[in-house]
Amino acid sequence: MPNYHVYSADISPFAQRVVLQLEYKQLPFTQGAPPGGLQSDEYEKINPMRKLPVLQIDGACLPESEVICEFIEEMHPEPTLLAVDPLQRARGRLISRIADTYIMNPMMPLFKNLSRATRDERIVDLALKSIQQGLHYLDHWIAPGTYANTDRLTLADFAASTTLTYVARYVPIFGMKEPMSELNNLSTYFSLCRKDPHIDRGLSRIEAGWEHLKSGKRQ
Repeated sequence: MPNYHVYSADISPFAQRVVLQLEYKQLPFTQGAPPGGLQSDEYEKINPMRKLPVLQIDGACLPESEVICEFIEEMHPEPTLLAVDPLQRARGRLISRIADTYIMNPMMPLFKNLSRATRDERIVDLALKSIQQGLHYLDHWIAPGTYANTDRLTLADFAASTTLTYVARYVPIFGMKEPMSELNNLSTYFSLCRKDPHIDRGLSRIEAGWEHLKSGKRQ
């Protein structure tokens, strides 16, 4: 059995995907924050992109959550987190890709514009339009039930649920109230996905991470 260590943070939706997968498969692992922080020279030697997560495998380092999840799935195929049918399996990857490329990536500029005093409304407007388009894409492909792609938990759920948690929390701050309200598949999925205890545990960790971050800023 390889020795797995995850460089992660509770508030990272990308890191939560990897942690949830390892937990679901009951694989032993350790985790911790990047040594010296994301921007440190020490962490740059581990991951020059200075992003989370990174999976350390007996000394080797692998970044990018989607790549890590595929590696874990190949190394430990049971219990599977992929659909059995090849087309449905591809649809699961599509859901993850839409969540990353068309929703989370456009959301990144919002985090730099949380302060009204320094907010660039032009950047915010462009980001919101892109996010709304991404949500429409995801609404088309996602299943309106507890699970995003099949009748059971898959990797698509770890991507979709964590991304939508960020949508629900941060997008309304910028004036887009109830961003999923008119997207029936998406809103139904997000209202039901926490019935699965694995998803609920991951989203609860993200929420606890937000609260910890807020309390630190108040001190």
